[in-house]
Amino acid sequence: MFFKWVLLAGLSVLVTLALDWLHIPASRFLGPLWAAIALAVFQFRLTLHPRIYPCAQGLIGLLVASSLSPSTWVVLANSWPFLVGGTIWSILASLLLGLVLYRFRILPGSAAVWGLSPGAAGVMTIMSGDYGADMRLVAFTQYLRVLVVSMAAVGVAHLAMTSPPASQVPGPSFFSALIIWPDLVVALLALALGLGLTELTGLPGGLILLPMIFGIGAENFLGVSVAPPMWLMIPAYAIMGWRVGLTFDRDTLILTLKMLPAVILAIFILIAACGLCAVVMVYWGGFDPLTAYLASSPGGLDAVTIIASAAGVDLPIVMAMQACRLLLVIVTAPYLARWISGKKLRRET
Repeated sequence: MFFKWVLLAGLSVLVTLALDWLHIPASRFLGPLWAAIALAVFQFRLTLHPRIYPCAQGLIGLLVASSLSPSTWVVLANSWPFLVGGTIWSILASLLLGLVLYRFRILPGSAAVWGLSPGAAGVMTIMSGDYGADMRLVAFTQYLRVLVVSMAAVGVAHLAMTSPPASQVPGPSFFSALIIWPDLVVALLALALGLGLTELTGLPGGLILLPMIFGIGAENFLGVSVAPPMWLMIPAYAIMGWRVGLTFDRDTLILTLKMLPAVILAIFILIAACGLCAVVMVYWGGFDPLTAYLASSPGGLDAVTIIASAAGVDLPIVMAMQACRLLLVIVTAPYLARWISGKKLRRET
């Protein structure tokens, strides 16, 4: 058993480094995910300790909370019609495409809604499991969306600016930030409160939502940063990737490859639909085209932020709209998925 874990960890590091070298978004999640899939397909049976995975989920909730700082709310207040309208439009477009994929039996049940939700790929993958969806198919669809959307955003930004493309901007270093102990203590306290309350209430998705809520409160009312340090987030990403990847088998892998063309087509349609929102922002809101495109781009927050910072656009607008969609997606996705599941049950009875 120890040898298997060493093999999984080593392969995860190698794949992650290769993805980093290729500038693939979300490499710290995708590397462990792909490594776990490779071992699971060859009948490697490994199981995570039940206490480890909830901690990783809670850290993701804190990471989401850290993107909803007071400055984000100020920008939302000043440009809320375009930001909220664009967010609702992107969610409705993803819901319609999800219904189409479900109608043609490309994605089963609520996995269609979870998989195409325009933002929070890691959160959607984790929460989908709490609500009974197939996390493997959701992870496949979500991270394919992140990859395609990010590559499209890099291409558009490269054509629209004269500075080096976003793929050349270095990411944060493992040791780049000093530990601010008061902030870290508050973040860990928010994590503990969220996890403890979830265990008491049994709230579905609470392992992410409750630490996120406590984190938002700490960010906005206590003035501290609850963003987990990189040395905590890297293991959290790896745990999430392993959790999903180790559930794969050969049949599931074959199924995901069969649905690949249809899902890619749906993602490009989603990008085009969000592009219409960018056109509205340019002609009626007076935003510059690249800012509008990156703000309305359907995910993911980290990749789009890096691209926007390199492109020299209006970063607060981009961050505000991405954060607004992130928050609304997290809140609405469970209800939309439950609605789809209800339609499925009524059809079968």
